[in-house]
Amino acid sequence: MAVRQQSLAMYIRIHLAGASGGIRLAELLAADPWMDGALDHLAGELAEEVDFAKKWAAANSRIPELWTVPLFGLTAMTRIGLDTLRPLRGPLRRTISLEAMRSLVLAKKAMWELGLSLHPAGDRLHDQLDIYDRQALRQATELQALHQAAAVETFGA
Repeated sequence: MAVRQQSLAMYIRIHLAGASGGIRLAELLAADPWMDGALDHLAGELAEEVDFAKKWAAANSRIPELWTVPLFGLTAMTRIGLDTLRPLRGPLRRTISLEAMRSLVLAKKAMWELGLSLHPAGDRLHDQLDIYDRQALRQATELQALHQAAAVETFGA
């Protein structure tokens, strides 16, 4: 395979490394009663996107996906980072977590945008990337609204 394809696969896999922490953060946010179900869908959507991204990376790489298992293990550092939020309670923790989640979603959206620029419209891969790009925009918009509401609650108007 060409070096460019290998580079694309590595780029996608770097995003996958952050995805594990993102799924966990989405689960934590969804469990917060303050969210009132607003993010119940997010962890499942992220998991579906991860499955797609793994296949997309594999299609551009000679390296088998088996190596990503240890990589996801390395994201324990991300989980440790999430654990630093545990002592924070209530509105401050919520505000920080929503901001972090939105940042992860926007980084993922950039990956989908990159993919769209590499594949012509009408191509099956382009069509799926477009679906995920629009989904990421919706997710980021939802997270922005929740973050703004949480920030007002945390810091006042």
